[in-house]
Amino acid sequence: MESFPLFIVGAPRSGTTFLCSLLNTHPLIDLTNECRVFVLLKQMLEVDARRPDVVGARYREQVEAFGRRSLGSWVERFYREELGMRAPIWGDKHPAYGDPTVLSGRAASVEREPRSGSCLRLIRETLPSARFIHIHRDPGHVANSLLRKRWAPTVEDGVRIWGQYVDEIIGFFDELPASHTLTLSYRNLVEDGSTTVASIGRFLGLDDVAPIGDFLASQRHAPTPFSDPVTDIADLYLVPTGHTRDDALLALAGKGAADLGYAVA
Repeated sequence: MESFPLFIVGAPRSGTTFLCSLLNTHPLIDLTNECRVFVLLKQMLEVDARRPDVVGARYREQVEAFGRRSLGSWVERFYREELGMRAPIWGDKHPAYGDPTVLSGRAASVEREPRSGSCLRLIRETLPSARFIHIHRDPGHVANSLLRKRWAPTVEDGVRIWGQYVDEIIGFFDELPASHTLTLSYRNLVEDGSTTVASIGRFLGLDDVAPIGDFLASQRHAPTPFSDPVTDIADLYLVPTGHTRDDALLALAGKGAADLGYAVA
C-alpha cells in the first residue's frame, strides 16, 4: 500500500479528536493526537531563525531554505524511529494547524497576534505527499461548546473562532489537488456513518474499512471517554436537530458558513 502522511484539521470542538480515534482503529493508520510538531517547526523557521541573536544574518536564508528542504524527512524519521510508527498512513491531528494565528498560543481565541498564518502550507511544503481531512461542525454548535469549555467568552466570539479556522482551511484546500483533501461533516459522520466511512476509505485507498465502521457503530451505544482536551465525547453525540438559524451568528462565521452549507451565500 502507498505510504503517506495524513493530517486532521478543523475548528476546535468540531470532532477532530473523535475522527482521529476512529481512524486509529484501522491497522494501516497511526495518527498522534496533537503532537504539534509543525507548530515547533514553524516557530523555529519563521521566528527564531530570523532572530539575529539566534542565527547570524549572513546565514539566515540558508538556514531557513535548508530547513524547508530537509525537515520533512526529519518529521518522518521522528514518527518512524522515535515513536515507532510502522503504519503506512501516519500523521497528526491538531486543530491549531489550521489557525492563522497559531504562533500566539494554544488557547482558542479570535485574531490573536501575531497573525502568523497557519501550519498548513509548511506541512505541504515539507511533506508534498501529505493528505488532509477537514471535519466541520455547525458554527453555532461549536460556539456553544467553546463557551461551555470556557474557551470563548461569548457565543459570538465562538462563531468568529469557527470562521477564523474554517476560512483558513478552505483557502488552503483550494490550492491543493482534490486527491489530497477530504472535507467531512461531523453530522454526517454521526448520522450517516456508513456513507462517510466509505468516502474515507476511498480517499485513503483502504480496501477494508470494517475496523472503522465497526468502531463507529459501537460508539453509538457506549461512547469512549477521551483524555484532555476532550473528556466529554458523549456530548458530541447529542447532535441538535437542524442547523443554526440565527442569521446574525452565521454572518459572523464568514464565507465558510455558506461554503459548507450552513448559511445562504
